[in-house]
Formats: sequence, structure tokens, C-alpha cells
Amino acid sequence: MTKFKIKILAAFLFLVYPTLDAQIKKIGVPFITSYSPKIYKAASENWDVIQDSKGMMFFANHFGILQFDGVRWNIITQPENRSMVRSLAIDKTDKMYVGAQGDFGYVKQLSNGQYQYTSLVKLLPAAARNFNDVLHTVIRSKDVVFFSPEAMFIYKDNKIKVLQSKAVFDDFLEVNKNIYVLDNEKGLLRLRGEELVPIPNGKKFIGMKIRKIFGTKKGVLLLTQKNGLFTYLNNEIQPFVTEADHLLKQNQISTGIEFSDGYFGIGTRQSGLIVIDSEGHLIQHINKQMGLQNDYVTNLKTDREGNLWVTLKEGISLIQISSPLSRILDSSNSETKIYCSQIYQNKLYIGTDNGLFWLNWEDYKNGKRENVHFQHVSGMSENVWNIGVFGNSLLAFEKNGVFEVSGTSAKATAKIDGVWKGILVPNHPDLLLAGGYTGLYLLKNKNGSWEYKHKIKGFDESSRVIEFDKDGNIWIAHGYKGIFKLKLNETFNSVQDVQFYDQKNGFPSSLFLNTFKIGDQILFGTTRGVYKQKTGSEKMIPDPFFVKYLGLDNHIRLLKTDNQNTIWYISGENTGKMIRKTNDSFQIDELPFRKLRYLYVPGFENIQTTSGGDVFFGTQDGLIHYSAVKDKKYQTKYKAVISEVKCIFPKDSLLFSSRYDVLPNKTDSLKDAFSAVLPYSNNALHFSFSSLFFDDAESTKYEYWLEGFEPKWSDYSLQTEKEYTNLPENEYVFHVRAKNIYDVVSEEAVFRFEVLPPWYRTIWAYILYLILYGVVIYTIIKYQKSLAERQRQQLILNQEKELLRSRAELNEQRVTLEQENMEIMRENLEATINLKNAKVASSTVNLIHLNEILLSIKELISQIDKKNDPNVNFSLLSKINKLIDHELQGDKQWNEFEEIFNQLHDNFMQRLKTSYPELTPRDMRLCAYLRMNFNTKEIAPLLGISVRGVEDTRYRIRKKLQLPSDANITEFILNF
Repeated sequence: MTKFKIKILAAFLFLVYPTLDAQIKKIGVPFITSYSPKIYKAASENWDVIQDSKGMMFFANHFGILQFDGVRWNIITQPENRSMVRSLAIDKTDKMYVGAQGDFGYVKQLSNGQYQYTSLVKLLPAAARNFNDVLHTVIRSKDVVFFSPEAMFIYKDNKIKVLQSKAVFDDFLEVNKNIYVLDNEKGLLRLRGEELVPIPNGKKFIGMKIRKIFGTKKGVLLLTQKNGLFTYLNNEIQPFVTEADHLLKQNQISTGIEFSDGYFGIGTRQSGLIVIDSEGHLIQHINKQMGLQNDYVTNLKTDREGNLWVTLKEGISLIQISSPLSRILDSSNSETKIYCSQIYQNKLYIGTDNGLFWLNWEDYKNGKRENVHFQHVSGMSENVWNIGVFGNSLLAFEKNGVFEVSGTSAKATAKIDGVWKGILVPNHPDLLLAGGYTGLYLLKNKNGSWEYKHKIKGFDESSRVIEFDKDGNIWIAHGYKGIFKLKLNETFNSVQDVQFYDQKNGFPSSLFLNTFKIGDQILFGTTRGVYKQKTGSEKMIPDPFFVKYLGLDNHIRLLKTDNQNTIWYISGENTGKMIRKTNDSFQIDELPFRKLRYLYVPGFENIQTTSGGDVFFGTQDGLIHYSAVKDKKYQTKYKAVISEVKCIFPKDSLLFSSRYDVLPNKTDSLKDAFSAVLPYSNNALHFSFSSLFFDDAESTKYEYWLEGFEPKWSDYSLQTEKEYTNLPENEYVFHVRAKNIYDVVSEEAVFRFEVLPPWYRTIWAYILYLILYGVVIYTIIKYQKSLAERQRQQLILNQEKELLRSRAELNEQRVTLEQENMEIMRENLEATINLKNAKVASSTVNLIHLNEILLSIKELISQIDKKNDPNVNFSLLSKINKLIDHELQGDKQWNEFEEIFNQLHDNFMQRLKTSYPELTPRDMRLCAYLRMNFNTKEIAPLLGISVRGVEDTRYRIRKKLQLPSDANITEFILNF
């Protein structure tokens, strides 16, 4: 019963374990692309790798989850405790489950491109939270299993079941969702539901340190860490002997993967990747010397294109195991620029800048490569341009002449200053024509060896490309001149006829011409397709057969046939083959060789085919091998992705990105805040994009189109970024799609967004503009009405002004007459006034004179009165004195003076009396005299007082007029 159960287990493992659609080539080393920590800018250690439904790659890195979109690397998130990520799994909805150091949880992508991590440790009881690395994460149909050496955690319905060991779990094994656990005490256990149950005789596996299990036809294949491989069948464990046992046991197995056709990839800690077949034969050993970045392999996974991703202790490597192309490398890997190659007597020879090299081809292609490497052929150390088998000899054409190669050494057959290649003379298998730097040379086979005969006279041009036609003519292509056609004489020592063909004969150009022989036909490679000579003419015309298949747009650099009548060609940058079909038509096959673009040595393109189906390409990157039996799917679908969208202003304002460094510090507060509606100030955007196709990703080209701004798609280019500035308000859709090296166009990626108008072009602004427009129109209308009214009023006013002007002219005429009359009256009045002034002046003078006389009389009388006897003349003198006093008072004269004075001086006396009523008549008289500008001496006689009396009177008047001490009383009176 027990044996039956074990058989059932083995059969079950074999039947249910899926084989991956990937197979690694045995010959050569697959192309490897390495990504160092300097490239992806994260920690060196990587532990796991997964691919989501879109094709995006994710890696478990020491710094977090590392994302690669084919162009850019980003850390997208970290566990909450910021520990290293050790394992990853992803479900059909692209929800990632993460196992970390002391933490596990899941990750979801938000609509703004960012990823949010949610820890599940909070669901654990406190006693179960102390664990170390979660080494494996597996998704089953209804639950997720997280495995650490301390415990297994089964997450289901937001609850966690904890399964612990009394000892320690050694490792976790999965076969098609069936989970097995190695317990150091109980042996091999199987997870059934949510319980670990022992399998029959499971304790046999204690201490084996099994790292991987595979189901095979020979039973269960066990990969152990230090003891190699074992099979388990019929309840017996047997060693599985392989050609790589010494490598597997010495270098510690770390992981494994199964390829199609029974191949197994085994990752080791100290010797890289080892590939064996189901019989244990060594297929590949890819370590650091062969191009792997590091020898410590932590995990192996294949992607949907069949590429193998290798996570390493230091870096990440992508091995293109599905490609039919591989590189012929050895441990030395010293020679890279290959001009020619040839397999001869089980040795592979290559011609390089540094001479000829060889390796044992049989050992190499059978996987015995540890001691197999290219060795120098002694005797040659210069540029080897061509090698070939002629008769039973291998000849090498070198800078110093022609050499015959025998095994691992060579000797000079013809010491000539530079030989390009050799070709047998038709119908003369013992004659060899060698094309040299400065003409042609003849060699002859004698007793199985080739001897130099002579240089052919009459032609001294460089002869690197030479062919014989069926008539024995020699065609020589000179890359910078044209095509020469030579006819040799019967003794083959001179040229008897030379014809020259260039652009004048119909070639599209005289430059870069080549000549080839396909069957019996001479053809010419030009910059515009394949040409041939028109029958019966010197004219060169396009060959219709090759125009049909290769067109006229590319430079034909090489044409040659193999033993299967397949035509190999290099057209432009493309290498291909024309495969003959049953109906004599041809099928073009170029896709497998797209990787060879830009690898050839310019001008020295070479393809070597063998009867065994091996094809070699000599390139600047070494010798490349092609196997036609290795089939690869080139038309696989893939997606273009928009990696990041950011606003240029404000600087680097991200709208869409998976970058972890743009997340808030607390992921719990992260919200899906993506909005594709942008204010006008953010109308300058920067798009970053890529494609999820990783085979020669650097050669993928892109085209893009901003719908709503551009009329059509752009041209394809290698550009992976695009900026748009000053976008007007509109709804936009940014489209991008990729075209890989196999010309397969990706699914389109789109990003929709809207740029809002500036505030002055919003609906509210337009409403305001409408209101303002109405106000302006109203204002204009009102202004026009006001202007018309003002114009009408102005017209009326002008009419009134005209009427007034007319009236004013009449009034002016009247006034003029009146003024003339007034002038006459004024003149008369002035004359009267002057006359009266004269009279007043005359009267005044007379009065002064009279007063002076009277004063004199009065003084005399006063004197007489003193001298004479008073008694005698007293009576008479008294009367005279009274009479004189009466005259001196001059009241009558003063009244007349005052009347005339008021007339002349605008009633001065009345105004002065009114303003200053305290003035006496004597004061008034003094003011009148001051008005007439009389001085003190002149005023004293008029008032009949002394000069001193006048001064006293002036002083009293000043006080009555309330004048300050510094004021001039005369000026005041004159201006009153």
C-alpha cells in the first residue's frame, strides 16, 4: 500500500508539473543582458522575480519591490518595517503578495500608477509575530501561503492560520500548487487544506536539504543543496548521476527550473547556472566567465517571451534562452572582431586582427567546455581576412601572404604583400587565383600542397571581391571605383582584356559595389538592390528575381548559397535567408537575425554555413552561431506602457508614476488622488514611456500621437520621452506604441487628460465678458445719445453765440461810439479838471502868499506893539490884529477849497471823516495838504502854525489813524 502511494505521488508530480515553453541552446552561450546595481540603482541582492499580466517585471530586492518596464527601474514600494523583500507572488488581478523580513502583506496599484503596500502582520496574534525571512510566497486557489523557517502563514478571508514546527522548517517545495514542507523533525510534509500531514516514509528526507522537486519519467527528481541530484521512485532514493556532478556538489544548489524537452536549469551559489537534460548530460554552464554578472544565483524564472530571468546575489541577468542565436565563447573570450570562420577536421577556426585561432569543435558543441578555448595558430599574427578549404588544404589569406594551415600551426605558402581571398580557377582544380592588395596572384597545387607561381601582369587594382563566371571571366568589385571584368590569357600569367563598369553603365552608384555568384549567374550588390548584366549589352539592370524578394531600397552587402540551396543575404541592416519552397518560390526569413544589426565588421560581412546545418556569423561582438532547429515565436503580443507623466511647471509635478519616492511618508494616508483634469498653469507635460518587451529592449522604437493637438502619429524613433508645452485648453489623449526588433507592433497605451482654460477663458469669465459687453454697448449707445444731444446743444449754442456775436458787434459799435463820446467827454472833463486844478493851485498859492503877508504884518504889528506906547495905538492895533486873525482863519476860502478838493479826489474828505470821525477840522486840513503831497514847511503857513506845530499835529493824526511807528503817514494818505 505504501509503495502504491509513493508511485501515485511520483506520477502525480510528473503529470501535473508544467513544463515551461523555453529551451536553451546547447551550442554556444545565449545572449545575456546584465543589469548591475549601478543601472537599477537599488541594492545588489535580489531574491525573486515575477511578471504581471501586462508583462511588467518585478524583483524582490533588499530595498523593496523593484520594477522594470524595459527602460526604467524604480523601487515602487517597501514593507512597512522597511526590511528586505524575499519572495513575491501575483494573482490574476495583478495583486502582488509580498514576503519580507519579519513582515508580509500585499500590494495594489492605484490609478495614479503608484503602489500601496498593506501589511498583514497585524492579523497575527502577538505570539506569532516574531519570525524572520518569508522565503516563499505562493498563491493557491482560495488562499495565500507565506513560508518562513519559523512558521507557515495561510491567509484566507482576511484571517491568518499559523502553522508552526516544534523544530524548524528546512525548506518549502511547490509543484503546481501542491505544497510540501521539509521539517527537520518530521521529514517531508504535505499541506492539505490548512494542515500539514506527513507523507509515507517522509522521514527519509530529513537532513537532505532539498531545494527543488521536479517530476520526471524516472520518478521525482530532488535537487539538494550540497549532495547533488537524487531520484525518488518506488520508495527508494537513488543518486542521479550527471555530467555536472562535480559542479553541483561543490557549488551548492540554490534553486532550479524546468525547461521544455526535459532540460533543467539549476542555480548554484558559487558557479552560476548549470543546465542538464533529463539524462544528466551537461547542456550549458553559464557562469561569470561566460557573461553572468555573478555566480550566486538566488532564483530563476521565465517570462512570457521565453527569456530566463536570473536574480543574483549581486545584480540581475536576462538570458535569452529562446533565441536560435548564441555566442561562441570560451573561458578566455579574448577575440571578438571576427573576419571569417571555418570548420575543418573537427576544429573551428576564426580569423581575427591578431591572427588565426582554433578550438575543438566536437568537444565544444557536446558541452565539454571547461578546458576548451580558442588557441592561437602558430605562425600567423596579422589580420586574417579569409580562410577556406581548397582541395585537401586549409588556406588562410593574411596581411603577409597565403598560409597553409595544418592543425594548430601554419606555414607561408606565398609571401605576398597582402592577400584578401582565394578562388579556384574553373576547370583547373589545381590552380588557385588569389586576390591581393595590388593585383592577382596564381598558386598551383603540387603533390597536395600549394605553391606560389607568379603575379598576373596587366592588373594592379585591389582585388578583395572576386568571382569567376561560367565563361572563365574574372569579375572584381572595387568598393570605391566600380566593377572590373578581366580575361586572362591561356597561360594565366597576364590579363589580355579589361572592361570597366560603373554608374555610367547603369549602376545606381559607383561606390560600394559587390559581386556575387549565385548558381552560374554573376550578380552585383549595389546601394539600391541586386543588379545583373543585361544579356547582349554592357548595360547593368536590376535583377527581377531579387527585386521581387529584396526590393530596390537597400544596400546589398552579401549574397551566398548553402548546400540546401538557401540564399543567405545581408540587405541594409537586415540579415536573412531565402528558403526555397516546393513550388520553386522562396520564403523570406529575417526575424531570427534582427539581433545581428549593427554587429558586422563594416565591409567584411561574413556568413559561414556547414553541411551539418551550423551557421556562423563573424561580427564585432565575436562569433555568433545559428541553429535552424531552434524555433522561437516572434509574433508574441506585448504592451507599450506609459511609465510616468509629470507637469513641467511647476517643476516635476508628477501626475502618474510608480516611483516609490513620490509617495507620502505614511502609506496609510495614501489616497487615490489621481486627476486628469489640469489647470491651465499645468499645460506643459512630460511623458515617459516604454514597452514590456525585453529582448534587445534598447533597439525597440516608439511612435506617439497627442490626439487633440497633433494630426497624426510621429515617426518611429528610439526616443522614450516626449514633452509638450503651451497646450491650449482641450481634452487630449496621448497614444504611444512600440515596434520591437522583430517589427511586431505593441498594444497601444493611452493617457487621457484635460487642460482647463485659464480663468479668463472660463464660462464665468465669458459670462462676465457678456455682461461687460452689454455694459460697453449700453455705455456706447448712451454716449452716442449724449454726444448727439451735446452736438444739438452745441449747434443751438453756436447759433446763440452767432446771434450774440452779431448783437455784440452792434453793441460793440454802439459802445465804440459811446466810448468815442466818453473819450470826448473825458477829454473835456480832464480839461475842466485841469483848469480847476490850475485854479485850485493858483488859489492855493495865492492863499499861501496872502497868509505869508498876513503873518508878516502880524509879526510887525506885534513888534510895533512892543516898541510904542500901548496906550496910544492899542485900540487901533487890536482892531488890525482881529482883522488879520479873521483873514487867517480863511473859512470861506477853505470851504471853497474843500469842495473843489473832494471833486478832484473822490470825496476824500468825506471818506476820511467817515472812517476816522475823531479827526478835527485842523487834522482834516493837514490830511488834505498831505494828499496834495505838500511837505511840512509848506503846510505850516497854510495852517498858520509853526513847523513844530505841524509835526505835533502829524503825530496826533498818526495815533488817531492807528498807524504803526514804522508806517509813512504820507503814503497812507496818498493811497487812501
